[in-house]
Amino acid sequence: MTPQKRESSSATARDYRITPSSPWAGAWKGTAAVGALGLGVAAFGYKSDPARFAYAYLFGYYVALSLALGSLFFVLVLYMTKASWGVTSRRIAELFMREMRVLVLLVIPLVFMVPQLFPWAGAKHADTETSAEGTAESATNREKASPLAEARGIAAREPVAMRDLPLADAKRMAAAEETSETRIVLHKGFFLNKLFFLVRLILYMVAWCWLSYRYFQWSSEQDKENKTKALANTAAAQRLAPLGIILFATTLTFFAFDWLLSLDATWYSTIFGVYVFAQCALFQMAVLILVTLMLRKSGLLGNAVNVEHYHDMGKLLFGWIVFWSYIAFAQFFLTWYANIPDEVAWFHKRWHDNEGTWKGVSVAIVALHFFVPFWFLLSRNIKRRLPLLAAGAVCMVVMHIVEAYWIILPNYGPLAPTLVDLGCLVGVVGIYLAAVLRGMGEYALVPVGDPRLTRALDFENA
Repeated sequence: MTPQKRESSSATARDYRITPSSPWAGAWKGTAAVGALGLGVAAFGYKSDPARFAYAYLFGYYVALSLALGSLFFVLVLYMTKASWGVTSRRIAELFMREMRVLVLLVIPLVFMVPQLFPWAGAKHADTETSAEGTAESATNREKASPLAEARGIAAREPVAMRDLPLADAKRMAAAEETSETRIVLHKGFFLNKLFFLVRLILYMVAWCWLSYRYFQWSSEQDKENKTKALANTAAAQRLAPLGIILFATTLTFFAFDWLLSLDATWYSTIFGVYVFAQCALFQMAVLILVTLMLRKSGLLGNAVNVEHYHDMGKLLFGWIVFWSYIAFAQFFLTWYANIPDEVAWFHKRWHDNEGTWKGVSVAIVALHFFVPFWFLLSRNIKRRLPLLAAGAVCMVVMHIVEAYWIILPNYGPLAPTLVDLGCLVGVVGIYLAAVLRGMGEYALVPVGDPRLTRALDFENA
């Protein structure tokens, strides 16, 4: 009898739970302590530079949120496609999406930091003339504030093409550029409205929490001894999945526009929502591979998640790398080809501007987020050799964190990592993971009541 068949025949005899003697039983306490320490370090840094803290906290929050959202999408897709192979790994994803409620609490500090993150949130423009006057004043203030501007006598964000112009012409062009930016923000005034902005955030959180709660409840109810709801719950989850994916896609897209794209309110990108979605899906699959491997090594999953399942997860990881690369390149290529100043400024900020400090990070993302993992994970043998698959997953986890940093922090200034950045990342992600680990001790790690569990345990790749 094969290992898969033996596991299938004994599935009803196991509950796949973390025992009190397991190191995983109290892991959440240590994670919570590390998270609290991280937030403490970040809070200390808030006193010296509140603006830096705001961007760093958004960075840490986005990393945690992307994992929860990616897990929600994975669960929705499994039900949507009626896929049986992923049943044994689905509970881990459900536990990650379940703690969306913790992220609702962790988003509260961001609400109070909206003015620090988004200049448009605190701006009051009576008309274009007033805006132009404010532009001239802000340009003058920046001249005094920035050493680079002080040396040239004009704004620190001076375009390369303006550096050889006479001083008077350069000042005039800088003022015109500022006025143009103000008009763009005014044009978006209805959408970039602080009250409407926060109302939308509430709607996103309600939608994500409701979907997470609903799907986790349906799944966990099937674990109980009375499994009369097993078929009914699976059928209900499948019926809701199409609507759930539409709701998920809509809310994720608008969240990406609100909290990431509008950090630079003059930039346009209709593909940005898909770009953020690709990040979430890729990050979630990499984390799922690593967490299930660790649980499997501890003997908590038995052979419920075996090489056959990892082969499929490896294929999905590879597929998301290709999808992310396609979307990221399409966004860059169309912006570069059109060469519209309002659009290329976003990429200039991560290449030429900010003293060019972000150029190395940009190159690293191209190399380590696409070229290296693409060729590494291309082979079937790599996907079936678990240590090598784990190495690929680790690479993608690290590069997702780097990419999140690259998206958010250039809006603050040049590359200059601080303890505040690390504290916010460790703090927010630590608190979130502590809640996830605690949930792992309360529920079975495999949905033992799912009607497709036997097929999942017997799964073999073609």
